[in-house]
Amino acid sequence: MSNDFRTYLMADASSGSPHLARWSCRRIGCLIASFPCALVSLFLIFVTVLSPPAPPSRPVEPLPDDFLKGISYESVGRGAFASADSDRTLEQIILPTGANWIAVIIKCYQETRTSTEIDCQSGPLTSSDEELRHVVARAHDLGLNVMLKPHIDLNQMENSLEGRFNIGFGDDEAAWDAWFESYGEVVTHYARLAQAWGVGYFVVGTELAGTVHREDDWRNLIRQVREVYDGPLTYAALTYFEPLQIKWWDALDAIGIDAYYAISLTPNPTVEQMKLMWRPLIAYIGWLADRWAKPVIITEAGYMSVDGATVLPGDWSMQAEIDLQEQADAYRALFESFYGQPWWQGIFWWSQYTDPQRGGRYDRGYSFHGKPAADVLRQYFRGHSEGGN
Repeated sequence: MSNDFRTYLMADASSGSPHLARWSCRRIGCLIASFPCALVSLFLIFVTVLSPPAPPSRPVEPLPDDFLKGISYESVGRGAFASADSDRTLEQIILPTGANWIAVIIKCYQETRTSTEIDCQSGPLTSSDEELRHVVARAHDLGLNVMLKPHIDLNQMENSLEGRFNIGFGDDEAAWDAWFESYGEVVTHYARLAQAWGVGYFVVGTELAGTVHREDDWRNLIRQVREVYDGPLTYAALTYFEPLQIKWWDALDAIGIDAYYAISLTPNPTVEQMKLMWRPLIAYIGWLADRWAKPVIITEAGYMSVDGATVLPGDWSMQAEIDLQEQADAYRALFESFYGQPWWQGIFWWSQYTDPQRGGRYDRGYSFHGKPAADVLRQYFRGHSEGGN
C-alpha cells in the first residue's frame, strides 16, 4: 500500500467521513499492514514467475444444483429491506442472475475497537427485526434461500488503520468476557430469528480477526447458537491470514472466506493472468478444506468497476478510471479457477444494494447490475436477462 493512499485514507477519516475509512480498511485484503502486504506481494511475484501457465478458458458448465449461487444483499438505510425498491431489486435484478441464495447483511456497531457493548438497533444503517423478517419472507416467496450474516463495525476509530478486525482487549479478561457476552446476545438473537423464519444458513461472525484466538469463547458461542438454530453454520474469515488463525473450524459446517485476494500486480490483466494468480490461492484454500475436512463457501468476493480493482479487490475507495471489463474478467477468472473443486460449496458476490438504481455503466462500485459482469454471472448461475423469462 502506497504512502499516498495511506495519507488519503487518514485524511478522509479525519475529515468526517468515517464510513469511507471504515469500509476501506475492512476490505483491503492485506489488512492495510505494510509488512503483510510486502510478503503477499513477494509471494505473488514468485508464483507469477515460476508457476506453469494457467489452462485455457473452458466452456461454461452448469454449477451443481445444490451449489450456493449467492449475492450479498445490503440495505441503503433503516427501513430499506422492507421497501418496494428492495422487493423490486430482488425480483428484477437478483433473481434473473440465476442466484438461488442471498446473504442478508445485518449491520451492527460498537463505539471503538475496545468497546464492549454492541448496538444493532439504533444506527441509521441498522435494520429492524420487522424489516429483516420482510426481506427474508420476500426472498422465500421468490424461491431464494437466505443466509443471515451479521457485521460489526466501529463508530469511532483512532485512525484509518482500524476496523472490526482490530477489536480486542489484550490481557483484560473482564473486557473479553463483557464483549463476548454482548456479542453472544447479538448472535443468538439473530440465530433465533433465523430459526423462526426458516433461514437456510447462519454466519456466526465476520472478519473478527482480533478475537478468533479466543478458542474457548468461540466454541461456547457456537454451542449457544446451535441451541437455538438447527441449520448449518459458518464464519467469514478475511483472505490470507485469518483462516489460519482459527482453530475451531471443526465446530462449524463450512469454512467461510471473504476472498479479497490480489489476483493481479497491474491494472488490466487478462483472464489468463488472473487465473495464474489464483492457482496458488486455490491450492491454499484446498489445503484448508482438506485439513479440516470441511467444504468452503466464499462468503464474499467482489471487484470494483475500475482499473486496478484486481490489485486490491477490497479497497472500495479507489479513484481510478471506470473499467467495466476488468470487473467482468475478474468474475470469469474466479469462476474458471474454482470450477470443479470438490470442496467448493458456494459463493456470495459482493454486493447488491436494496436501491435498484445502484449500478450501471457509470458506477465505480461492486454492483454487477447493468454491467458486463452481470452477463458473466448469468452464464455461470444459469440466469436470464433482467426482465426476461
